[in-house]
Amino acid sequence: MSGPQCCENPPVLSSSCGAGSVAEIGGLKAYFTGPPDSKLVILLVSDILGYEAPNLRKLADKVAAAGFYVVVPDFFHGDPFVPETKTLPVWIKSHGPDKGFEDVKPIIAALRSKGINSIGAAGFCWGAKVVVELAKAGDIQAAVLLHPSFTTVDDIKDQEFREDISWVAHGWAVRYKVDDEEAVKRAEEAQQNMMDWHASAAHITEWQLLPAAADKDGEMLAVSVTLSFTLLDCEKEMSGPQCCENPPTLSSSSGAGCVTEIGGLKAYVSGPSDSKLAILLISDVYGYEAPNLRNLADKVAGAGFYVVVPDFFYGDPFLPETNIPVWIKAHGTDKGFEDAKPIIAELRSKGINAIGAAGFCWGAKVAVELSKAGHIQAAVLLHPSFVTVDDIKGTPRGTETRTKPYVQPTSSTIWASLDISSPLTEVKAPIAILGAEIDQYSPPKLLKQFEEVLSTKPEVNGYVKIFPGVDHGWSVRYKVEDEEAVKQANEAHQNMMDWFTQKKRTTCLIQWCENPPTLSSSCGGGSVVEVGSLKANVAGPSDSKHSILLVADIFGDYPLNHSSNPHDSCFYFILHIT
Repeated sequence: MSGPQCCENPPVLSSSCGAGSVAEIGGLKAYFTGPPDSKLVILLVSDILGYEAPNLRKLADKVAAAGFYVVVPDFFHGDPFVPETKTLPVWIKSHGPDKGFEDVKPIIAALRSKGINSIGAAGFCWGAKVVVELAKAGDIQAAVLLHPSFTTVDDIKDQEFREDISWVAHGWAVRYKVDDEEAVKRAEEAQQNMMDWHASAAHITEWQLLPAAADKDGEMLAVSVTLSFTLLDCEKEMSGPQCCENPPTLSSSSGAGCVTEIGGLKAYVSGPSDSKLAILLISDVYGYEAPNLRNLADKVAGAGFYVVVPDFFYGDPFLPETNIPVWIKAHGTDKGFEDAKPIIAELRSKGINAIGAAGFCWGAKVAVELSKAGHIQAAVLLHPSFVTVDDIKGTPRGTETRTKPYVQPTSSTIWASLDISSPLTEVKAPIAILGAEIDQYSPPKLLKQFEEVLSTKPEVNGYVKIFPGVDHGWSVRYKVEDEEAVKQANEAHQNMMDWFTQKKRTTCLIQWCENPPTLSSSCGGGSVVEVGSLKANVAGPSDSKHSILLVADIFGDYPLNHSSNPHDSCFYFILHIT
């Protein structure tokens, strides 16, 4: 790195530019902008001209407006490159990106100590090498490289990539002339790409870089390279236009059901209240008052389910004019998971035999967590966000308490909480994943990964379907006057109901509960005694040296179809221990 292009269009530096302020972090001065209480941070690592470049600080302010806390460190300790007074090879010798990489570590440590959940970094020219080293070391969760220098094939080799090419010159993202409309337009496009990436990269599960390359005539190309990458904390980065497209017109009076309170939350409920089968519909970011969602709830209720659509957002759904990173910070899926537990507990207390959950976008992550914790018996994820391969295949975790179906003959419910020491790290219940072909949060590549993992888990009934030609959100955010969109949504709805009612795929809710017996404590030719501290129905010769243990299904130990003549056998029977 030494040619004239790296030093072209130098900015007029200004220590007072920008809407933020300068403070010290990790031993370096830095320009700060954005909400200091945000749990999401973006590091902007400058080119050789340093952190006082006005265009760079304007970009920092723009990123901050999207809800990020932005930090632009002074890696050059007050000594940026000045073309008219310094020689680049001499300057770079004392300001190498290796030193920048070491200097950034205390900054990241300081941010982590403040409770920062996720850190992304964007590097320009010189700064790109610092960022790629941070990514390789696992110190950041998302990265964007803009017209990089020093970055080599070895830095990114063994990764899958694609290229999208447009004509610009090195440095175009920050070293443009503000009076050059075309240059500003191209810079803004790159800046928007950078923000979109940091906002939504977790759902693409790929890492986007923006390096530069030269064609045979020496013209400079901007090359968009996409590398396979798994983010460590994906939830808080959800944003981008696709998640928010086609917002519904919310209506508190829509639907044929009614609003009541369950488990401390308001919820739209529909269907027979005495049903032993319940379905939770967990909304996308637009909440439980979306008319299409309530219409779907009524449709599911028509199949005999008691359907519950909780208001996980406490009357504060996302609105298009809202800043989604700020909104998602207050409405995380982890909180949705915790809020769902009292709802499930109340449903069980009413004698519900089995509970399924369908999650849309935001709600899919809540549904998958409920499945991992053993709280539901079947799940459907529709155009999911935040769901990772690790959710499906499982990763090591400590022991937890989960709830399992169990029989108590003297109780009106077949549910009890069992303390089972087991690493609940993966989906346990039958799961169907319905995805869109055009989806930046769960693209077909990720959906196919889900399918591959499920195919290796015979103990988990799984199904993955990719709907061709549809966008993220198609199942609930369609226009009712668009016949084709309605048709595609209805297909997804039918697939979801088929999964829950076991008309197509695997053992789910309906089959668990078909043909229930009429229980009777006095049926059979044996007697009830205590064996090993449990009651048991025993029959047959007590002096027999052979014993048969019959273990009940979920309906317990007193069905009328016990053998009426157990003594005809030479075996001693212990029937249906409870």
